[in-house]
Amino acid sequence: MHALLCWTRIGIIAVLALSMPSVARADDPPIAHPTSKEAQEHLAKGSKLYGVGEWAKAAEEYKAGALIEEAAIFDYDLGQTYRQAGDYKLAIWHYKRFLKAYTTPGPRLDSVNKFIADMQAELDQKARKEEPTEPATVPGTGSATEPPKPATAPAVQPIALAPREQEKWYEDWFGWGLAGTGVVGVAVGGALLLDASSLNDQANRTASQQEAKSLHDKADSRSLLGTVIGVGGLGLLATGAIKLAIHPTDPNATTASWNLGVSSRGVFVFGRF
Repeated sequence: MHALLCWTRIGIIAVLALSMPSVARADDPPIAHPTSKEAQEHLAKGSKLYGVGEWAKAAEEYKAGALIEEAAIFDYDLGQTYRQAGDYKLAIWHYKRFLKAYTTPGPRLDSVNKFIADMQAELDQKARKEEPTEPATVPGTGSATEPPKPATAPAVQPIALAPREQEKWYEDWFGWGLAGTGVVGVAVGGALLLDASSLNDQANRTASQQEAKSLHDKADSRSLLGTVIGVGGLGLLATGAIKLAIHPTDPNATTASWNLGVSSRGVFVFGRF
């Protein structure tokens, strides 16, 4: 009975030892532990959680301790924790960090290298078993590697313009305006010439030479002004009449134009009709 109890105690101790992440072996060099009290407390809490299979909570405690004080023991325990949780990528990452600080040959070093090799092999095998992802096919093409064809611009269709409606000759308000202005000019010019003639008659009848001269000067001025306005009115009247008479059927046809000039010999009209 006593022997059975002894073997039971030994078994319990062995199980507890195997469940701890960083239990030292007799022939292994020690791993660097934190010296600060807070970091040590997180390490102890993490080890207790590791012993009951609380991998996620244990990892949080180890990481909290590593933030307070970096020590190789945290990377080793995190590698052990993530390996037990099945997160091989994180486990390998922490194991490799641990190996940078822990380089003394021994059983622990060999076991860490074996853990890394086994997990990496399993990850590679899992990657080979995954179905290959097909490359995305470019929309509108029959091949994944065929570049998309440049878009062809649609042919530009000529736009048929509606024929411009021809203006009737009696709707040519510009022509009528020219003719009307010309009539007014002729009338004003004629009135001025008549007034000039009347002034000349008065000058001829007056006995005072000074008054006669003044009347003649006014008559000459009004005569000249009447001539200019009258000739200009005639030019406008002629231009308007011609424009109405030869109203163009082509919208691009040249329109009539005129100009008034004065020379030493009198007033003249020139233009294009």
